[in-house]
Amino acid sequence: MRKKLGEILIASGAISEEQLRSALALQNQRTVLIGQALIEQGATDEQTVYRALAKQARLPFVDLAERTPPSRLTDLLDSKAAWELEAIPVAEKDGDLVVAVADPQKVVVVDTLQFLLDRGILLAMTTPEGLRGALTRVFGEQEHAASGRAAAVEGHADEAPIVRLVNKMFEEAVQMRASDIHIEPFIDRVRIRYRVDGTLKVAAEHPVDVYAPLISHIKVGGGLDIAEKRRPQDGRIEHRVAGRELDVRVSLLPSSHGQTCVMRLLDREANLISLSDLGMSEEAKEWFEHLIERPHGIFLVTGPTGSGKTTTLYAALQTLNRPDKKILTVEDPVEYRIQGINQVQVHPRIGLDFSRVLRAFLRQAPNVVLVGEIRDRETAEVAIQASLTGHIVFSTVHTNDAPSAVTRLLDMGVPPFLIATSLQGVLAQRLMRRLCSECSTTKDAGLLDAQVLGVEAGSKVSRPQGCRKCGGTGYKGRLGAFEWLEMDEALREALFQSSDPNHFVAAANNSERWRPLVDDATAKARAGFTTVEEVLRITKVAVADESAAPESEETSASIPAPTEVKTDE
Repeated sequence: MRKKLGEILIASGAISEEQLRSALALQNQRTVLIGQALIEQGATDEQTVYRALAKQARLPFVDLAERTPPSRLTDLLDSKAAWELEAIPVAEKDGDLVVAVADPQKVVVVDTLQFLLDRGILLAMTTPEGLRGALTRVFGEQEHAASGRAAAVEGHADEAPIVRLVNKMFEEAVQMRASDIHIEPFIDRVRIRYRVDGTLKVAAEHPVDVYAPLISHIKVGGGLDIAEKRRPQDGRIEHRVAGRELDVRVSLLPSSHGQTCVMRLLDREANLISLSDLGMSEEAKEWFEHLIERPHGIFLVTGPTGSGKTTTLYAALQTLNRPDKKILTVEDPVEYRIQGINQVQVHPRIGLDFSRVLRAFLRQAPNVVLVGEIRDRETAEVAIQASLTGHIVFSTVHTNDAPSAVTRLLDMGVPPFLIATSLQGVLAQRLMRRLCSECSTTKDAGLLDAQVLGVEAGSKVSRPQGCRKCGGTGYKGRLGAFEWLEMDEALREALFQSSDPNHFVAAANNSERWRPLVDDATAKARAGFTTVEEVLRITKVAVADESAAPESEETSASIPAPTEVKTDE
């Protein structure tokens, strides 16, 4: 665990505990960083604080008080770029340019200079006073800096740097196993974030000048209207990265500072997994395989957006994809193309919606039908009618648990008798982060583990640690947690007898045919695949004692954590 700034200064003998407490008191009265509070109170000087910050951020420290970096390095930047980025080149190391900054969180410096200079950038720490002095000696006073931030990104008028930036984004995202890329404009910068294992991570920040050509390039690639900035737009890009074909779904949404862009990355080969790779327990897998082999009926998979519903259904289709079965799918959009299966893309603008395609499907004599999502009563009723006429129908709905899928259909206006006679089962799922196999460790179970996982206090449980393989998070990849409900005569009767959806939910919760999500999640945590924190994140487990909740790190005595500098390996 990274030490706090106050701890580093005390350990080096620079300050006393009494001086730290005094600075913390000042910090509580004013919005000021702990290092600045110590300097203001005279407990230590600026250079000592910034040497400690460099140690905390694991960066080298450069004293620029009386030093002027070589002109062959400083000439790589113009004065405007240097002053606006608050950075100055000071050395070279193994072909990379070492740049001094006074803020360990200056991610924008690394990414902007890599973009401008097309070379690797490494950070070093210096003091704010030393940095200002060096910038003044080399580039002159700030107000005399050459005109406009545009000079700092002069190359972006040419498309090549933007193409390079977009290619780099895709390459990094694929390397980090990201599911989507978020491009978010703000008043003074453009932020790039990747979603890795369900968690968003800041990958880069660029000058705001980069935004317009970047979005225009993405719009052209996605076949979107470049001039349209007031309405949401959706498009599609096919991009090849490291020999792999990416299907990129682009979504643009107007915001206060421009259009925010989300690009979802679909790797058709990497994401097509088999039924045995879903992470189901033996009991769940046996139940699932038994249900999907039934000759008719409707089977629903439910969960929030991004919970892996489509992946589960595709795994089922691959299992059923045999020469003796005709399989048809209607999707919006077709995410992954599967050989041997007939897949149809809906086009609402020409009237080709889910219900219309479904009606046409019935004339194609299929054995298995996949409906990407049931969104309205008409689609639900056509899907149910198909299931009643000798077809097995798979589909998804957005609900929080398995019993609520029936409630959702009732809310759409589907008659209870239709649901009762056609529905075979519901699978609800979530995705939990999987512990990194390289660095996960075991520790004694605490009170929280005992309450949630049902293990004895003092027994061993798996915990995240963090290494280079997992990016320091302690987690790498995800696995499913599943809840399943199979319809039986008692549940069908509960649907027939009462018009109140809550009556069915109560009956389902008391049924032996229902396996709750928490059972599967806690079993996987006890087996060492994930942690109690992930179980709490996706389930409704109640913690009896507040003291058992995970402790939050104390931050009052430390500078905000620096962002790790990314360098090309």
